[in-house]
Amino acid sequence: MKKILALAVVFMLFATVSFAYDVVDVKDGGSIKGKIKASAKIDDPVIRIDKDVEICGKSQPAMMYILSADLGVKNALVMVEDVKKGKAAPKTDITIDNKKCVFEPLVGIAYKGANFVIKNSDPMLHNTNLGLILANARQTVYNLALPKKDQVITKAVKRTGLHNVKCDAHGWMRAFVYVSENPYAAVTDANGNFEIKDLPPGKYKVRVWHEGLDEVTKDVEVSAGKAADLSVALSKKK
Repeated sequence: MKKILALAVVFMLFATVSFAYDVVDVKDGGSIKGKIKASAKIDDPVIRIDKDVEICGKSQPAMMYILSADLGVKNALVMVEDVKKGKAAPKTDITIDNKKCVFEPLVGIAYKGANFVIKNSDPMLHNTNLGLILANARQTVYNLALPKKDQVITKAVKRTGLHNVKCDAHGWMRAFVYVSENPYAAVTDANGNFEIKDLPPGKYKVRVWHEGLDEVTKDVEVSAGKAADLSVALSKKK
């Protein structure tokens, strides 16, 4: 047991290591673009609800597997890892709205130095709990009660990495936010397409993540003024 706990601590420390990032003027940048697909058609689950049904409804689509006709996957995260230098991250805030017992957006990107804007659009209590996903644990970053309709709480974005969002009052609610210190991450659109622009030329590891599909990391080489292709098909998690 002691050995397992020690390993868990090592994994957690490794997961929280931050790499130095230098903001530079990228004049000869390239890009990474492509399409993330499912390897086979997957039916989206239906969530059955037995609480606050007058607002939440008796059921909701999970919106986990939103696929286009050619199996393109919406809401996959594509993240260029350990970028040492590049453009400054946007200062754009991200709004996380509790709306009809669903978080909007389901998957988003936030930037270190900007803000989380937490909103409750429902006429009842929601509890927005943001946690950083580590190797073997979840570390709470903010746990905010919003008892009133149209209530808004703003909090600074501080910790980089993948966060999940849950409502302690409504257990089916969930969302995911990737916090980056640079602009080199994207969420796939309704057709599974993405593009990450203005990367300094070089070799990178690119991580593709989706809550219901197997995660992959690919090596990608970016050349000046050119678009490197990263198109992959992901299998359903077992």
